Amino acid sequence: MLRAQLAALALLPLVSACSSPECTDTGDCASRGPDIVCVEERCVQATSSDAGTGDAGAEDSGVDTDTPDAGIPDAGASDAGPLDGGGPPPEASLRITEINPDVPQDLIELVAVTGGTLTGISLQELTNSDFAFTFPQGYTVETGAVLVLHLGGSCTDAPGNPASCGQTPPFSASAWDFSMPGSLSYSGKVFELLSSKGAPVDGVPFVRASGEMPSNIVAAVQRLQADRVWDATPCVHDLGTGLARDRYCRNIAVNWSDLNASSSIMRINGTSPLTTPGTQTQWSGPLPSRWGSY
Repeated sequence: MLRAQLAALALLPLVSACSSPECTDTGDCASRGPDIVCVEERCVQATSSDAGTGDAGAEDSGVDTDTPDAGIPDAGASDAGPLDGGGPPPEASLRITEINPDVPQDLIELVAVTGGTLTGISLQELTNSDFAFTFPQGYTVETGAVLVLHLGGSCTDAPGNPASCGQTPPFSASAWDFSMPGSLSYSGKVFELLSSKGAPVDGVPFVRASGEMPSNIVAAVQRLQADRVWDATPCVHDLGTGLARDRYCRNIAVNWSDLNASSSIMRINGTSPLTTPGTQTQWSGPLPSRWGSY
């Protein structure tokens, strides 16, 4: 520093000693610039050696911020993944969509309006067929899945593989097939679908224009109404009207007369055929069967 001050002093005019002092310390010259120093009471420019870049090197300003400390892995997406919520999958919501009790193997079709597990969901016939089926554990379906129940069938698809029963009719590679013992007589029938906890989900009554009706069909239809899964219009049950016994509740039940081995009755009519409570107008007359698709 002394050498720099002597060099700066040599640049001053000889008359400087006679003028008023500008400074008494280098700090007094700070306002004039970073390289201005006080030499012999005068503020002068320091030599280049005193302002060397080493004092303000890049090493002093950059590396200490340490970006790895704020790295992305600390906020990894896996910490907020859906699996953290745990719990069982939701239960599927099903609707009865196609049926024919007049073929060599009675068939009932259902569609999942929302996907989920099938475990414990049950379908019952409420008059005289003594038919009931409960879905076993291990089956989960997607929204829109089609399920076909085969009464007296010989194959049930394996969990996770709806094509395991093959595609030889009445089985389908695109639908879930479930086989069980039992049969349905082609007369008046009333079906009700229940959740795994026994809550009513869907239902439908069927009548024919001829033949004997089960004696308890009116009570069965009224049960659907009480469970709020079918049209609440009061049933007619008055023998004094002169109407045939097979016409009980004919005004709100689905007429499935004239079915044959190649036809079915389907829930496809109206703008929202799968809404509940169900109504007679949601169902077609006999149409060519199309098991396994909806």
